[in-house]
Amino acid sequence: MSSDVHHGGDRSPLNNVSAERYEILGHPRRLHLLETLDERSHLSLAELTTELIDREGIDGPVGKARHEVRIDLVHNHLPRLAEFGLVDWSIEDGVELVEEPPIRTGVAGALIEEYGAESVDRLSDPVRIRLLQKLDSSDRPISLEQLASALAGHGTGSLGDTTESKIALHHNHLPALADLGILEYDRESELVSLFEDVPFDA
Repeated sequence: MSSDVHHGGDRSPLNNVSAERYEILGHPRRLHLLETLDERSHLSLAELTTELIDREGIDGPVGKARHEVRIDLVHNHLPRLAEFGLVDWSIEDGVELVEEPPIRTGVAGALIEEYGAESVDRLSDPVRIRLLQKLDSSDRPISLEQLASALAGHGTGSLGDTTESKIALHHNHLPALADLGILEYDRESELVSLFEDVPFDA
């Protein structure tokens, strides 16, 4: 990936969306579900179940797979997505995206395509989303001290004061995101920059 600093702007779906809302992206099935609805808009529960089995490449007896996916949708994912204002659904009427979802659904497909479904949990942590928002809004690298101060001041996730934030960023959040190729963290200079081609402008 390019090491050019990403310039923030209104085009980024990170802008003006609370970090907590991005927690909903923390499961691959919800990402596949949003990606499917982004393409089809409205599906019956049976159709959505079939689509997800196909997208996820689930093996085994078809009847058992359909039952397990349907139960998972009805009792887990669909209620959570509805709670966050992303979908409207009922067993009788099926599932559809709301007209103006608070998160751009194209982000879901971009995350899966770029990083793989197994890496999504690294991206949906509120601390990491707030961190990315801060980097996305800057046209130059930001120091670890500045990031820690901003995140602690915002009361993001489990971060407390600036010292606690620096430790969590240095040992946890920044290495995890650097490993995914989302940002560059220079441990000597303690400067952090977002890579230019991070797919959050989907």
